[in-house]
Amino acid sequence: MTQKNNRNYAEQITLGCLAINKPLSFVKTIFLNREQNEKHYIFNAQKETSLEIRFESSTLTCLFDSNKICKGAFLFLDDTMELIHYIDYCSKTYPCDRLLEGWITQNTIIQINIDTKECSLLIAPIRQNKHSIF
Repeated sequence: MTQKNNRNYAEQITLGCLAINKPLSFVKTIFLNREQNEKHYIFNAQKETSLEIRFESSTLTCLFDSNKICKGAFLFLDDTMELIHYIDYCSKTYPCDRLLEGWITQNTIIQINIDTKECSLLIAPIRQNKHSIF
């Protein structure tokens, strides 16, 4: 892994962590220099917003609740083979919590999210009082 790639992983993950629990207006200003796609959707009378931010080889999707506060972010990689480098970066940078199955930052957890169609990193808040996510 080159130093440039290491900086890219660090930037993407750090910015994703920075967005958690922040209002949409603040998150948009963090990414002024990047392509952004804001989406609004309603499901079961619940209004939510997502903001997709494009990086060179990944997309960060921030999810906002009805109060437009970021409650989670997914980092989708263009090449899923790159996931090993993100895992390596997180393992060297953050402590791992085996109970929560992820890496712990100051107030977020970073987890590997794998489903039948794709894999990504999930960045979510940690509730300080119970040491659990959401």
